[in-house]
Amino acid sequence: MKIGSFAFDERINDIVGKIATRQMRFPYVIMRKVADRQSDTAPLYELFETSPAGDEIQIGVVWERKMTKTQETFLSGMIDDPSFREPLPIALFGDERSGFDVQWRRERDRDAQGGNFGGRSGGGQRQSAGSGGYGGRQGGGFAGGSTAGAGGEYTGGGARDLDDEVPF
Repeated sequence: MKIGSFAFDERINDIVGKIATRQMRFPYVIMRKVADRQSDTAPLYELFETSPAGDEIQIGVVWERKMTKTQETFLSGMIDDPSFREPLPIALFGDERSGFDVQWRRERDRDAQGGNFGGRSGGGQRQSAGSGGYGGRQGGGFAGGSTAGAGGEYTGGGARDLDDEVPF
């Protein structure tokens, strides 16, 4: 599911964009390349939002990844905040020149695919706190849709089978 986009803004010489879901809105996010990466496993970009006081607050990081089958590169990371129950996993497809689309999908357990998507109880519905489900997490996961169709296939557009290619 597409939840945002980024593009290079020549006026400020930064990559900027927005990310929004039904219950969360980041209208102006700066994606800045990490200048002093200490290793190849360090994040490639950091995500910042400007607070009402004008401070830049780091809200996430992304790493460069490769798709399993095609070895095509994409960015994978998360957005997090102390107010969140759990981090929001994201993937970015595109590049600095043409921009990035921000995608999200509900995590799933690849090995235990029972009657529901990913073998989790709850069938994709939000559960009340303490009811388990969603991979054993208490209280469910993020509310919202999924990129999975009725048979578990990717329905987010394009001809890719991202369920098999994107390791997040």
